Amino acid sequence: MTMLTADYHVHSISPDAGVPMEEMCESAIQKGMDEIAFTDHYEFYAHGVVKEYFHEEYLKQYWRSLEMCREKFEGRLVIRRGLEIGQMHLCPENAFAVISKYSFDFIIGSLHKIENVDVSQMEYTERTMPHIAEAYYRHLIRLSEVGEFDCLGHLDLIKRHSVKNGLPDYYDKYEKEITRVLRNLVARGKGIEINTSGIRQGTGESMPALKTVRLFAQLGGTVVTVGSDAHRPEDVGADFHEAEKLLKEAGFKEVTRFERRRGLPVKI
Repeated sequence: MTMLTADYHVHSISPDAGVPMEEMCESAIQKGMDEIAFTDHYEFYAHGVVKEYFHEEYLKQYWRSLEMCREKFEGRLVIRRGLEIGQMHLCPENAFAVISKYSFDFIIGSLHKIENVDVSQMEYTERTMPHIAEAYYRHLIRLSEVGEFDCLGHLDLIKRHSVKNGLPDYYDKYEKEITRVLRNLVARGKGIEINTSGIRQGTGESMPALKTVRLFAQLGGTVVTVGSDAHRPEDVGADFHEAEKLLKEAGFKEVTRFERRRGLPVKI
């Protein structure tokens, strides 16, 4: 049994999920969660590209579904209004406009795409991997400098795909860049998430893993959330016992919950 009972990375109406929010809420209650944050995707793209999916009606549908669940599960589950925004550093003004229009509790800043190609769709080979890693961490630095988020999501996401292809994630080669990202977050009062999806999706460890989380703490980082990145009801709260062990080993005694973008530390 884990003391971590708030899942701060859950999807529902996202294009890659499509599960009713009610089902995710029911699963959260069954798993012993007392709080979740729905963080459905909203992506920005390079070179002025705009995708039809991410528009005002999408946000309104999200809001209607979430408010209905808040009413239905009142007293049984705290449901936070969140969003996972991809590549917000490419269009910071547009991202801020979306965030400002709604009373969100929590914003994840993520990097999913490089030059509008999702990192999951790239070809990972010994030849291409160094180029992917260089571009990924270069964009991540910029995101950490200007992104209007609360926590940086799955910091080392590319390892999910490199490991699947039998390749290293080049973490050691880019440790200087990763340290720069973490320093930026600490300086701006931003946090990181411990994303447990890596454990069940082939890497065998969270994103980021212990080394990065410990470094974040050593640099003065205090804001940390835990999220399953669940796109299915069965994955809500997955491997949170592993996340708790990691956090304690890294030196954290608290995790952060959010209400209207204000951090609320909770002991673990």
